[in-house]
Amino acid sequence: GEAINGIIYIYQDISERKSFEAQITHQAFHDALTGLPNRTLFGERLERAMERARRRQDLMYAVLMIDLNKFKSVNDSLGHTAGDQLLIEVSKRLATCVRTVDTVARLGGDEFAIILEEFASGKELRKVARRIHSVLCQPFSLLGNEIIPGASIGVVPKIAVYASGDEVLRDADIAMYKAKQQGKGIVLFDKR
Repeated sequence: GEAINGIIYIYQDISERKSFEAQITHQAFHDALTGLPNRTLFGERLERAMERARRRQDLMYAVLMIDLNKFKSVNDSLGHTAGDQLLIEVSKRLATCVRTVDTVARLGGDEFAIILEEFASGKELRKVARRIHSVLCQPFSLLGNEIIPGASIGVVPKIAVYASGDEVLRDADIAMYKAKQQGKGIVLFDKR
């Protein structure tokens, strides 16, 4: 039965390699800390969502850019472990605010982005944005400290009118920056 052994070894080798390749692929497209899609995967999903949005004029697709207000002070006062813990906790909370068709990603640092797919109205969009904002304004317990991270959210309410995903992210970023400057929490980008 040596031939059979040989076959088993080869099979094992292939399946190990496959799982290793899957792991590498996962690492290339996901954030190591939170397990969320990273900027690369988010970019790909955004391009696909934009294509769908152009085909489905009846439905809305939006992008939200989220930045934590207190992340730096948490890192400075409680250290990086607490900062990491906060990011993991935030990613879990964001996941509870959206549906499975939506994409929550970590773009880097304390910057998160969300693609909301196929929703019916601007009212629904504002509801989701407010829910995300209120969830991030509730206290987190980090290493025995109560922290309220707070968040600034920039929203691009319609992505179908854009030529590229980069432009969508740029405008979402501008809106988020305005939200931060004005202390408003949520700002919708107005593309005329």
